[in-house]
Formats: sequence, structure tokens, C-alpha cells
Amino acid sequence: MKKKQATIKDIARQLGISYSTVSRALSPHASVLVKENTRKLVEKTAAEMDYSPNLMARGIVMGKTGTLGLLTYQIFQETFGNQTDQILRAADERDYQIMMRVVAHQIPPEHGDDQTMQIRQLISWGIDGLLIHTRGDAGESEYIFDAVKGRVPVVTLHYPTENLSGVVMDYVANFNEATEHLIKLGHEQIGFIGEDWNETGQVSAKGKGYLLAMQQHGLTPKRMSVSSIYTESGYRLGKELGDQFTALLCRDDYTAIGVCKGLQESGFRVPEDMAVVGSGDIDVAAYMTPSLTTLVTPYEAIAQAAMDLMLEQIEGQNTPRQITLKSHLVVRESCGA
Repeated sequence: MKKKQATIKDIARQLGISYSTVSRALSPHASVLVKENTRKLVEKTAAEMDYSPNLMARGIVMGKTGTLGLLTYQIFQETFGNQTDQILRAADERDYQIMMRVVAHQIPPEHGDDQTMQIRQLISWGIDGLLIHTRGDAGESEYIFDAVKGRVPVVTLHYPTENLSGVVMDYVANFNEATEHLIKLGHEQIGFIGEDWNETGQVSAKGKGYLLAMQQHGLTPKRMSVSSIYTESGYRLGKELGDQFTALLCRDDYTAIGVCKGLQESGFRVPEDMAVVGSGDIDVAAYMTPSLTTLVTPYEAIAQAAMDLMLEQIEGQNTPRQITLKSHLVVRESCGA
């Protein structure tokens, strides 16, 4: 039989004192109103009865639950795991707990996206605010805005959203820098593996950074698409590319690792025959052969900035603002520098 969870009323009944006294004694804000001996007795009894507070009920009374929602996706990838870990740390430093939900990688064309459903689910749990790891899809701002309907503060991560506060990665500048690095090394035939820079969604920003650098130097840009299975897709491209390029810039490290493997199996040396650059700086990037030159994502800075924006809103600052951060390029063996 399932054991019944102890309540404040159970503790009050056990000690023969009022419900309100127990409630004050267990409150981090009102415990000073209770005599020390009584407070210690209540705390001891609560521990013995394995009492845990009902955060939703407390939130109704106090207007705050001390919890934030986090909506993310592709949690199986290290990059998303690193970002989630830093958000958990930043929230804990500010005495907040995180309730997390995971959605699909891309918005489906049919009506009824699970992103909207998960946002509404998190809000129904009584969270004080919502952090959303955006996917960069066209129309994502409208999806989020419509699902939230102003009920809780929102902070988005990585890709910009309209009318919402967020921490934005400057992917155009990041990938422009990486392309410039390859050009300075003497490369002219540089290919980009990633999303189309002509797309309307924010995911096109990486390609736009590459395109801008190529055009500024009078070089011919060429893009190759990659599927959502990045490593495998990159591997297949590496096997098929031949000698079309002398350097490749990849949308992420997973793609770059696959490309390197495919090139090597096809008889091409990295970086002697083809330089390769990734993005994300996953742990294995520094230890593969050759070690991967990559753009380093500032996960900790993103998490700290996101929490700063969230607390601003919780404390009454309602004007949306965005903080823009950049990656930095860590140069290793795969680019030949």
C-alpha cells in the first residue's frame, strides 16, 4: 500500500499545536515569528515524519514556488547536456529549483506542436518563470508567445526571439570568424556544411556568417546540407566530397567528427589535404586525431546571463531585453595552423 505523504496538519496534530504555527516554523520567511524551541521541535518532527513541502500549494499562498521551468531538446547531445548542467548550477546558486521538459528537435508541419504542449504543462505546475532553449525555427517566437500568454516571465537561450528576454549567441559573428581564420591560412575553396543561409529561421545565421566572409574576400561559397543525424551525415559527406575543397566549416562538432572519419577512410589527410573546423567544443574534440579546431560555446556565461534576466523579470522589470554573447575559436590540429 502506498504510504500517505505527511502534511502540515499531520505535524500540528502530532505536536498538539496550531496549523499556522507549524506553517510559520517551516517557512524560510516566517520562522523568525516562532519561538526557537518550538521551531526546532517542528523541524525535528517534520524530519521524522518525512515531510516535504507542497510547492504548488505554497506558491498559491506566497505567490512564489522557488521553481523555474526549463524547456530544452536533444538532451542526448553533450552540448545540450552541458548547457542544462550550467543552468541547474546557476539556478541553485540563486536558490531556485528546475523542472525540466524535453521537446522534439524540429517543429512538425501539422498543427499541435509539442513545444506548446510542454510550455503549458510547465506553467500548470506553478513555476515562477520559464527558460526555453530555442530551436531557431521560423515563427518560433509566435509559438512561444502564444503558449505563454504573459502568465510567467520567459527567458530564451541561444537564438533570438521577438518581445521576449533572451541570451543570444551571435552565430553570424562566430562563423564569420571561423571562416576568416581558414582564409588567413590560405584557403580559398572552403565549403560550409549546415543549414541554408537563405532560410527564414534563425538557424540560417551560421551559414550567413560563412557567406559574409567568403563574399568579402571574393571567394565562391558552397554549402552542403546535413541531416539531423549529424555525425552519420557528416561521415557520409566526408566519404563523397573528394577533392572539391581544401577546407570545411561544419555547423557543429558532431558533423565535423563524422566528416574527418569519412575523409580519412577515403584516403584524405586532415589537415594536410583538407582542413576541418567545428563548433561546440564537446569533450572528445580535444582528444580525437587530429584534435578538432572549434568554436567554444560559453555555456556558463549563457546560464548566468539567463538567470540574471529571469530574476530581473521576477523582481518587476518587464521590459524585454537581450544579451548577446560570442564564442571564441580554439585552434587545434584539424585546421593545420
